[in-house]
Amino acid sequence: MLNLTRMEFRRLFRDKSVYITLASFLGFILIALITMKLMSDSNLMDFATENGFEFTAEDQADAASFLTITIADFVSNLLFSGGLMACFSGIFCAISTCDDFSTGFGKNIFSYYPDRRYYIISKIATHCAINAMFILGLTFASILLFKLMGFPNSLGAPLKMALMLLVGWIALIPLVTQNMLFCMLFRNAAVASILSILCGLGMAAGTLESIAGLFGVHVAQFFPPYLVMMSATISGSNSTNAFLSFAVGQNGLGTNLLLSLFTSLLWTVFYIWISGKVLSKKDMC
Repeated sequence: MLNLTRMEFRRLFRDKSVYITLASFLGFILIALITMKLMSDSNLMDFATENGFEFTAEDQADAASFLTITIADFVSNLLFSGGLMACFSGIFCAISTCDDFSTGFGKNIFSYYPDRRYYIISKIATHCAINAMFILGLTFASILLFKLMGFPNSLGAPLKMALMLLVGWIALIPLVTQNMLFCMLFRNAAVASILSILCGLGMAAGTLESIAGLFGVHVAQFFPPYLVMMSATISGSNSTNAFLSFAVGQNGLGTNLLLSLFTSLLWTVFYIWISGKVLSKKDMC
């Protein structure tokens, strides 16, 4: 299995689309920060206005609010609560996995590695590593750009920021395994991507939460997207006591971090098991 995982790592890290996507995300962050810099600096805003740009009072209020958040809050809102990593993980997993089916590469893999569980686990491990690379790369790039562009925003509490990134990465693992299941079921990158995005952004969980809420029951915390969204709030905890209260659920079942971590683990095991069953029942190509 280790050889198969190494092979998957080599394939993905040699894939130019990985670096093109990362560069695109960095470009998106740069454009967002340039826009905020333009609206938060009176001299630059006057210059832009003289050259035909228009800014509303709401735009200026947004810029003023932006200057009050920490860099950790910006990163968490971008990567996790904003859905960027959930969407990227779903699309990239769908394309790379379904490509094995459409090109016949999977058949070559199974001629050397007949145990299909190894294929699933190696795929999941590789995509989790890609997620980590993107999270760390975009985080360090954001910190650097904030400093280079002269924003006054503070970093925030480093320990809480590190914990936020770790929990956010862990929260993506069940989504990766869920995406693998969609690929095993449909073997179509477009279908798997759409389903992965819809589920990754919490639309399915949100619908079930709305229905259960009619009966006074809350179920959102039992689904993986909830943990992704929750991870973004960790960096905003004002004190250690507040964070511990948040983690163990003293603020209510809906904010129980440990419960969400446990249920995410269960979903991960479940998705891997079902994916293995589906793959064992189908021809590889």
